[in-house]
Amino acid sequence: MSNVQTPATYFTAPLLDQTMQEIDVDISAQPYFYNNGGTPEYLADVSTGIELIQVSSTNAHMSMGHVYDVPKEIATIQTHWGAQTQLAFAGNSFEFMPLKATPETAAAFGMTLVKAGQAIEVQATQKKLSQIKYQYGMLAGHFFPYDPIQINLAAKTLYPFVVTDLEHHDFPHVFASTDPNKLPLVISAGRYFPKDRKIYLADLWVEHGDALYIPEMPKQVAPEFIDLHNNRNAALACWKGESSQSTIHMHTLLDPKGYFYWFWNGCPTIHPQLTAFETAELDREIA
Repeated sequence: MSNVQTPATYFTAPLLDQTMQEIDVDISAQPYFYNNGGTPEYLADVSTGIELIQVSSTNAHMSMGHVYDVPKEIATIQTHWGAQTQLAFAGNSFEFMPLKATPETAAAFGMTLVKAGQAIEVQATQKKLSQIKYQYGMLAGHFFPYDPIQINLAAKTLYPFVVTDLEHHDFPHVFASTDPNKLPLVISAGRYFPKDRKIYLADLWVEHGDALYIPEMPKQVAPEFIDLHNNRNAALACWKGESSQSTIHMHTLLDPKGYFYWFWNGCPTIHPQLTAFETAELDREIA
């Protein structure tokens, strides 16, 4: 028996995320988000030929996704960037229902779908925002930001599963699906009912050229429900395996210095491909 050790072999480090470009957006001067044929723009006025839409209304009865019990909130800690609330889920594994982003599915999580040729007025308390072009890797969801050992490390550890990691904040968002290879953008979403102790979970698949607008949502007193989101699973479409693409590009409007409210659970989650879910639903209907 040989005791000789051979050198270790490692995979090339996969991308978590990368800021490709950042531009300032002054909402007081350019209050309208315009989806210009799939390109995100911000306008001072809406000209003839542009369809100005309103923020979608929503209510508790419009909720969608897989629903799970939340027996309790384990703890909330305050950080420099915001509040982190750990939720207890009833069960061991949790599936985000894949849904095509439509006006109805977006409204189920407090969002508004903005199609090409449409514009929407951005309401923001903080007027100085940023539009950032991001690149996300297909393994970005496997980063666990609530591990205290990892907080101050430049290198991040890949976990063998994806946790529930959702947020709301005191500034508005625009998530624009702008990948040059036309892969859809995936936004994970949740609707949490604190009093009813339940949460709805879904992945919204945003077609290339579409965008989601999310109004600012500061902390509320005794809310009926809290709409939540996260884009760390943005590159979920890469897992379909139809190309060698392992990253996705997107554009996001946000306040880099804003205050966040995170809600998380450390149990493994399941994120099916949209096509697999649609095929399963069709098979059930035929049966």
